[in-house]
Amino acid sequence: MPLTALQINILDTAIGAYAFPATYYDFAANAPVHAVNMAVVEVAIRRMLTSANPTDAKYGLANVLYWGYAQIGFGPTRVNRFLENVTPAQIIGYQALVIAHPVPNLTQLRSLRMPQYSGISFLSKVLTFLDPAQYCVLDLQLAKLPNGFGARALHELVSSTTIPVTQTNQVVYNLWRAECVDISNTYFNGRYRAVDVERGFFHLIQTGNLAVAQQIYAFA
Repeated sequence: MPLTALQINILDTAIGAYAFPATYYDFAANAPVHAVNMAVVEVAIRRMLTSANPTDAKYGLANVLYWGYAQIGFGPTRVNRFLENVTPAQIIGYQALVIAHPVPNLTQLRSLRMPQYSGISFLSKVLTFLDPAQYCVLDLQLAKLPNGFGARALHELVSSTTIPVTQTNQVVYNLWRAECVDISNTYFNGRYRAVDVERGFFHLIQTGNLAVAQQIYAFA
C-alpha cells in the first residue's frame, strides 16, 4: 500500500531535520572545519575526491572517514591509521577508477584494499560524496530498516557486525539507492536526492523512531 499523508509528512520532516555534524578536516591548516551545512561539506569533500592531485585525493578519502566518525570519539584514530597505511599505489588506483568510472562500484573500490575501507558502510560513503543524487549510504543503522514487510531490497542484505562487499550485497546496495530515488520521485516530485531520502531514514532511526522508519520503508 502507498504511504499515508502522515507518513509522507514524517519522512519529509525527518529529511529536513537531519543533523549529522557538518564537518571536515583541513589537513593543510591542521584544523577542523565546521561548515554551515552539509552542502558545503559535500562540495569540499567531492572536490578532494575528484582531484587530480594524489595528496588531495588522499585527504578526500581521509575526510570521508573523518566525517563518518564525527559522532564517535575514535574517528581521529581511524583517520590516522588510514593516512599512515594507505600507499601511493592505492591512491593512484583510486584516481584511475574515478577517471574511468566517475562513480565506481563497491567491488571496484574494495579491490583497492585501502585501509579502513573494507565494508560497505564507508565505501558507500565515498560513492555518496561522488554523486549524492544517485547514491547514498548503507550502514548498520540503515540495515535495521527491513521488518519483513514489503518487497524491499534491504531484506536481502547479508550483514553481521559489518556489511561485507559481496555480489549479493552489491546488488542490494544498487537496489537500495534506487529505492531512495524512487521514493523521492513518487512522494516528493523528485525534489530530493537519493542521499536526502536515506538521511531522512537515518534521522528517524537515530532519534528513536525505528518502528516508524521501518513502516515507511516497508510501504513506500
